[in-house]
Amino acid sequence: MNIKEFLNTQVLDVIKALGYEVKDALVSRSNRPELSDYQSNVAMPLAKVAHKSPREIAAHIAAELEKKDFISKVSVDGPGFINFRLSPSLWDKAFMDIFVQGDEFGSSDIGKGEKINVEFLSANPTGPLHVGHSRGAIFGDAVARLLSKVGYDVTKEYYVNDFGKQVDVLAESVYWRYEELFGHHVGEKIPEGRYPGDYVIPVAQSIKDLDGDKWLNRTDWLEYFKTKSIEQMLKLIQADAAKLGIQFDVFTSEKALVEAGAVDKTVQQMQDMNLLYRGVLPKPKGEETEDWAPVEQTLFRAKDFGDDGDRVILRSDGTKTYFTSDIAYHVDKFNRGFHQMIDIFGADHGGYVKRLKAAIKALTNAQASLDIALCQVVSLQKDGKPFRMSKRAGNFVLVDDILDEIDADAFRLFMLTKSADSQMSFDLAKTKEQSKDNPVFYIQYALARTYSVLNTYEKMFGTLPAQKDLNVNYAESSEAEHVLIQKMLDLSHVIEVAAQNKAPHLLAGYLYEIAGVFHSLWTQGAKSGHRFVDVEDIVQTNKNLTLILALQQVLKNGLNTLGINPKTKMERVEETD
Repeated sequence: MNIKEFLNTQVLDVIKALGYEVKDALVSRSNRPELSDYQSNVAMPLAKVAHKSPREIAAHIAAELEKKDFISKVSVDGPGFINFRLSPSLWDKAFMDIFVQGDEFGSSDIGKGEKINVEFLSANPTGPLHVGHSRGAIFGDAVARLLSKVGYDVTKEYYVNDFGKQVDVLAESVYWRYEELFGHHVGEKIPEGRYPGDYVIPVAQSIKDLDGDKWLNRTDWLEYFKTKSIEQMLKLIQADAAKLGIQFDVFTSEKALVEAGAVDKTVQQMQDMNLLYRGVLPKPKGEETEDWAPVEQTLFRAKDFGDDGDRVILRSDGTKTYFTSDIAYHVDKFNRGFHQMIDIFGADHGGYVKRLKAAIKALTNAQASLDIALCQVVSLQKDGKPFRMSKRAGNFVLVDDILDEIDADAFRLFMLTKSADSQMSFDLAKTKEQSKDNPVFYIQYALARTYSVLNTYEKMFGTLPAQKDLNVNYAESSEAEHVLIQKMLDLSHVIEVAAQNKAPHLLAGYLYEIAGVFHSLWTQGAKSGHRFVDVEDIVQTNKNLTLILALQQVLKNGLNTLGINPKTKMERVEETD
């Protein structure tokens, strides 16, 4: 049971019975837990419609709600806030849903099966993944998982930028290494402008193994080397992504779109819709403009659709811009049935947001929505010093370098502890700290402690109790246990909010909070001599075990939703008795 959703429905029914009409009951968790469990300020907007004071409206609603058996107390506070204290029986019923739903607890159907495309990572296929890619990759995957959890039909997509100068440079770099394998370029450094990383050598070696010296002293090698290089790089990128727990449903090739005529077709569509014109962009403001000259180009009327200015589609010589291909790619998504699209971009692509949204709005007649989330860069340190760049990559810290230091789950969870649009810096050494300041340890340690309790119970009693014998009995629980129970039942709401706002850090923060509540309860028990498992008090022990099993399910479901493998054991976990 989603208590917030349940209360929202109940309050709306009361409002309707009183002869009023409102879309949302505005129910939320109380910010004053000493006064109430939930509250609603629905009387404020209703008062304007009913031409009565908010307190008068709130009193009428409260009087009706007081008759409900799921409410133990209702009161009106301040200008018209309605406060609810829920009955223990409702808490018990909602709590048992954790066991009834099991791995599905926290799921919902607010997405109603609607198709949604989440495109992320999309690194140029010119090398392995580096730390600059990792935050957006992990964030995008977590957003996709959240949306799936709340009922959307999600497709995770990777756009392969395999058309353009960067692919030529990759092929040239591989060919230089290919020649080197045959004794050429002895004592030479790879030419400036080509990719210097050692990761291109295995690609060159694979071509040598397949074709021998076939391509030496020939001029027709470029297309072949481009194809083979892209194939190898994509395999490398997919392997690196898999190490971070990321798999894609679809790979779309820019080259394939160009060769299929999709880009030309999109330009023609824009012309037919009168979205293009020949014109001259204004002189840039605040920049050095000595070399600027008025040049007539084909422009998209982007300003008419919410952009800050019009944008170049065809340069003066008739060649297409990168923006043109990007428009065609998103039109292709729309034609594949995706009316909701989410793109995850690096913060350095912020200038693309308005223009791309304007293009999709124009070309789909506002039938498609495009949401673009920007990820800030992340800087890594080790023992307080910048983490060294990889020799194999040439310029970057590779994902492999990071995973040599910490496990993928720890890295992934750290990346999700802050909002993607905030700056992030963390020390790899700190991910190994066993303290409250390390969210990875703190959350996983709470989960591991639950397994420790279960192990102790099984040693004493042989088997765990059946689900029918589990009972938390909210009315007889302590205040500390009330807090934990209420927190656990917030999971569905937290996941919905995190999904709707593309904010996986909200779920990560929730898991940290609930771990803290449990650790405090554990500490209180240790100080008071209270034991989770007491062979002399099986009734209390089973009640404790009910809490432990529920918490274990909640932590597992939350971690799984973020794509993190729950740990069942950690070195510091002590078994309780």
